[in-house]
Amino acid sequence: MIGLDFPVKPEWVYDVLHLWQPNQPVSELINAALSKTMQELGGEKTRRNSLSIILRNFVTIKGGGNSRHTVNQDVWVTFSQRYSVGMIFPAYLAQIIAQNDVAQDATKYITQRYSLGDTLHRADLKRYIIGRYGERKVVTNTVSAFLRTLQYFDILTPGEKYGEYQFKQRHEVSEEVFPIIVWSVWNAKPQPSINLQEFNQQPTVAFLETDEFLNYWYGYQSVFWSISERLEGKQATIKNMDEESFQAELINKIK
Repeated sequence: MIGLDFPVKPEWVYDVLHLWQPNQPVSELINAALSKTMQELGGEKTRRNSLSIILRNFVTIKGGGNSRHTVNQDVWVTFSQRYSVGMIFPAYLAQIIAQNDVAQDATKYITQRYSLGDTLHRADLKRYIIGRYGERKVVTNTVSAFLRTLQYFDILTPGEKYGEYQFKQRHEVSEEVFPIIVWSVWNAKPQPSINLQEFNQQPTVAFLETDEFLNYWYGYQSVFWSISERLEGKQATIKNMDEESFQAELINKIK
């Protein structure tokens, strides 16, 4: 999916999810967000553009037209209202990447070609992405928006020259928010089981530190999944393959 053509800050996502209410008209949530967050953005149209990305990626919406409303409970809201933005924001980044094809390819490009401390050039990334998706405005906008988003998430910092970025760091993940990162990967492509080694190679988690992930998998053994040894490696079999059931399990058993 191409649709990350405006940048997103983790604090904006966090604010919107704290303004969320169950069975709330979407228009009401939009009005609240426009007046109470993203104030550093110049005008309402600009705020609406980034807000649309946040709603698409983090808020479950039912209904159509003027009757659109939030659901009774939402997994992103539950985790965000339980944990600080400093804990939950790596999961936000994983979700953004999981839901956007251009972001996934851009992530692969960056993490496979550059090490921490290296300098990358927007023009090189733009040329690579255009080669894969064509020179469309939505594609070039997504490249710029994703790089800005990575700055907001403190993955990249501006380089010495315009269009340069330094690959600053990967972020550590707490055990508490690990399940919703699994949810992001799984929900983008539901499958009965997840290969634990292959999981760490997903672009969704490429900007995260994965050293503790195996311990986290075993920490939630029999809660959300069961782990088994197979010829192809360790596999986590999801207990509830139905999307709503898996989401409800995450909400009900949050630490």
